[in-house]
Amino acid sequence: MKIFNTITLQALIAIALNPVANALSSEVASRNRSILQSSLASIANKLTLSPEIIIPEPTDPTALLLQSTEVSKMSNSIRTKAKANAAFISGSINSLKIFCQEQETARGNFPGPLPVIYCESSIEDNVNMADVADAGAAGFLYTTLKGEHVSTADDIKKDDKVKASFDSAIENGMQLIPEIVLNPDKKFSEDEVTAIVEAISEQCGADPTAVLLTVAQQMEDEDEDEDGEASEEEESNHEMNLPPISKDLTKRIPILGSIRAKAGGGRMGSAVGAHKESGSKGCVLRCDCLPGYRMNPDLEFVGGFWGAAIGDLKSLKSKNFNFRSTFALEKDIPMEWFNYQKDIMESGALGGAGGGAGDENPLDTANGDHQGF
Repeated sequence: MKIFNTITLQALIAIALNPVANALSSEVASRNRSILQSSLASIANKLTLSPEIIIPEPTDPTALLLQSTEVSKMSNSIRTKAKANAAFISGSINSLKIFCQEQETARGNFPGPLPVIYCESSIEDNVNMADVADAGAAGFLYTTLKGEHVSTADDIKKDDKVKASFDSAIENGMQLIPEIVLNPDKKFSEDEVTAIVEAISEQCGADPTAVLLTVAQQMEDEDEDEDGEASEEEESNHEMNLPPISKDLTKRIPILGSIRAKAGGGRMGSAVGAHKESGSKGCVLRCDCLPGYRMNPDLEFVGGFWGAAIGDLKSLKSKNFNFRSTFALEKDIPMEWFNYQKDIMESGALGGAGGGAGDENPLDTANGDHQGF
């Protein structure tokens, strides 16, 4: 009888506390919605830039011990040097937690902590939404239809899991950000894009905090040459096929674009400009931009790369695609990236850095000159 009464009491306490827990989750979700919208929506006609970062799980015992330090250093670099607007993280829950904890150390300081969005297509399969929230993420990136190409609003209505994921995110104090992979063979009108976004809102039961539109052609392996890079002509076609986004829609929901252009030769800068022209409020700089991202990345290199790349893209000087660095590069940033830039320029594959004829390189790399991202 005593055991029965104890179980009954625990059940009653759980029932009594459930509304309180739901109210707290709703309050946290509302706060995260406000934080994410202010971070992902452009201010003063400037696009927001947020990197996608893959944090691999080390297999070497020594690297495993150093993982926490490396993730924390990279997290700090993304906030203080890159000055990103948010961070999209793929990796284990443990790595996500370390990243979020480092961001929280900046609470009350400037720059403050970045909102973190966990990517569904992460290293861990069947991740628990509650675990993601407990790790500190403010948002969850959900790819509709598991990445299948979307051509019409009716395609979106085929996704029967987005509503459950949207509700689960809210229940755990987060916000769901749907990613829609658009058909690259179709030229969309503003009305068609609006209808697709409205369809996802209908499926979710409310407007999502933001929507990420990805042109499918930028994701296809067949568009890459034998060296793993897309040709310049194909990249131009990507930008020409960007869907037009109405201003009325972006006033209601921040619409983000995906950029997968390989860094170097001003390609990332051109892609950012094209997305701005199409009406996007911000851009997610996918891991594809990072040279050698398919290999196990060095997190110091990742932090150094995004610190230089996003700083370049946000700089007014980056509009000219060539500029002189106004800051001293720290010694702990790996030289591979700069050697990569140098190899591209010296190969002549991109033409003269100044756009003129001749083999002479007008950039003084020894004093900080390098080609824009």
